[in-house]
Amino acid sequence: MQDLAKECSEPDIIELTNMYGASKTLQTLFEIHSNRYDQTYHDIVKEIRDAVLKRLYDYGGTKQRLSQLLDEEQQRELEQELEEERQLERPPPVKPCEPILHEEIKQLWDMHDTMMNLADFPIIFRPLPYAFMDTTFVNDCQPNNWRKNFWISTEFQRVIATKGESLNPFLRAPRWIIIYRNEQLIFLSALEANYLIGCLNSFYHKQRFEQPSTTTLRLLVPRIKRIQSIILNTPTLTIPPSIKHPNGAIPFLIPLEWLVQLFIFNGTLYFETTDEQTAYCQCLSLCPKPRTMKEKEAFENGWIAPDGFVSNPEHRQYLQIRQVCFHNNLLKFIKQIIENRNNSHAPISSHVGSIILNSLKLI
Repeated sequence: MQDLAKECSEPDIIELTNMYGASKTLQTLFEIHSNRYDQTYHDIVKEIRDAVLKRLYDYGGTKQRLSQLLDEEQQRELEQELEEERQLERPPPVKPCEPILHEEIKQLWDMHDTMMNLADFPIIFRPLPYAFMDTTFVNDCQPNNWRKNFWISTEFQRVIATKGESLNPFLRAPRWIIIYRNEQLIFLSALEANYLIGCLNSFYHKQRFEQPSTTTLRLLVPRIKRIQSIILNTPTLTIPPSIKHPNGAIPFLIPLEWLVQLFIFNGTLYFETTDEQTAYCQCLSLCPKPRTMKEKEAFENGWIAPDGFVSNPEHRQYLQIRQVCFHNNLLKFIKQIIENRNNSHAPISSHVGSIILNSLKLI
């Protein structure tokens, strides 16, 4: 036990050479490694050591280098570190907007009332591109090319009351959608959605419908994983539920041509089917790889840009790109909106990331 205690105890005085090693000296490679072998306490195969030293002696030459028997931690302790003082200026605090629940929003659930013309209420409802007002995205989003039946409530866009601030960091996540009379799609704030949940559920349980409800509140989730539901078209998760009725009426499902613009708007990264991927590329006038022989010839002729965009209407017809919504290249905007929505760049391994970064379809 005394021997063990002595081995575990540390001397009161530690020499600098034991802590940091000897000073650096000029030595050949043979001398450096020979000294290192001498300082190594674990078992070393003598035959291997001698063979290594012989090769160093024969081929190491006479060039000398600075040597030091220090481990990495000791070397860091000896390095002179420069202290830097940085002052980070934080942005000033902003004031949130006071939420407002407009009467026109309260009327959306009543299916017995006359259908509203949303364009008659610009203080309450705005076209979808208005969501990018006071952001850097407003100039790149091509506001005239979004679907005319896509709307937002002005409360969806209102987030902070502080004037002069860019709203890029404050864009509201597009989660709640109301399908109004199966014709208009409106993005709502959480407060508005919370009010309509109660009204629609109450109306559904009090009435007996022979047909599915034409006004439904739905949740939209961006598909940021390969196997993930966007919930939007799940009949049992709409409010009220869009379940089958005794007379065989089919509930309203969001069509594919609507979905692709919603994918762009909410920063979706993955597709569920090949049809979604095809519709996405058609919407953006993209012709990514892999390409047919006809498309390869078009690329060699310069009809298809390196990023896959086809700008000429005649070339689009030739390549059978007939469902174009955005006639100018939207890829810059898509990269920015994905980064904003997901707080990260589009991974190149994702379906959308591969298309917009590599011009390559993965499914």
